[in-house]
Amino acid sequence: MNMESAINFFNKLKQKVDEYSTSEIEVFHTAFQKNQWFTLEEIHRMLNAISNRYLDSDSLRTWLSQYNLTQITKIKTIAIISAGNIPLVSFQDLLCALVCGYKAQVKLSEKDTVLYHWIKDLIQDCDPSIASRIEFTERIHDYDAVIATGSDLAANHFKHYFQKKPNIIRGHRNSIAILNGDETEFDFIELGKDIFYYYGLGCRNVSKIYVPFNYDFSPLLKTLDSHYSYVRNHTKFQNNYDFQLAISLINPVHFLQGETILFIENTQLGSPLATIHFEYYLDEEDLKHKIAEHANKLQCIVSNKNLDFILVTPFGTSQLPGLLDYPDEMDIMNFLISLQQEYVD
Repeated sequence: MNMESAINFFNKLKQKVDEYSTSEIEVFHTAFQKNQWFTLEEIHRMLNAISNRYLDSDSLRTWLSQYNLTQITKIKTIAIISAGNIPLVSFQDLLCALVCGYKAQVKLSEKDTVLYHWIKDLIQDCDPSIASRIEFTERIHDYDAVIATGSDLAANHFKHYFQKKPNIIRGHRNSIAILNGDETEFDFIELGKDIFYYYGLGCRNVSKIYVPFNYDFSPLLKTLDSHYSYVRNHTKFQNNYDFQLAISLINPVHFLQGETILFIENTQLGSPLATIHFEYYLDEEDLKHKIAEHANKLQCIVSNKNLDFILVTPFGTSQLPGLLDYPDEMDIMNFLISLQQEYVD
């Protein structure tokens, strides 16, 4: 698939996706019945992100201009093992395989099957020959390379099982926010998107914040409670909140209670659902040291201030990755194009 063919195809797909990005159709309700984290709002959120960030013609042209697609002369089969934490989380993997003209053999998470079959139907409407290159399977077979996403435990298993095949293996990562005390209410509203979108289940969701000593959490908690109260209406989220509150009350931990979220002082990156860990820092040098300890487990760092020692993402954009924002900073396209070279076990 050359650049212009790819752009034309994905422009057609964008138009199809846009038709449903604000609608209520049976397939969305079916997806919710199978996975109650996939509310209509979160499905719409993902469809809009896919349309605006992955299927936009200008973005596609800028992205594809960085790769030499003419190197691709042999059709390969890519096994994609998808996670199911947020809707259509492996769409970028699928898009990259299709752009390269490869076949995609996708093993779906049981948590997210409905939406992928629906997307394939849209692709079928746009171009049946491209849809024919997508196979959903319970057992992958006869593949040339693997892109697999899962927990750290699953990733360790994948690394062993697929060690003789070219692979991209992604384990669990977390995202953090850095606060400095100069944040505005708008900053807090935007940070709330990084915390609450997809109910905090994505690796790009903020699970921990770093704050200076004597930081006043009151404005942050007040803003989050005011603008993200909808999470309290989700039974599963509220159950997690109630459980974590009970645990925090029993255990000798320092925590701050909001109506939508609990802030718990803890040095660990990952925090339980409905909670955010926080840690104090003395100065930028101390912050640099703390972040360096977790560098290989970080997906995003969000802040309203640029830092000299690390790349940061603006508040409110962690769940809006672009085509070049590859998970774990592993360039999927370079990997797929490299498969044109012979691989020897």
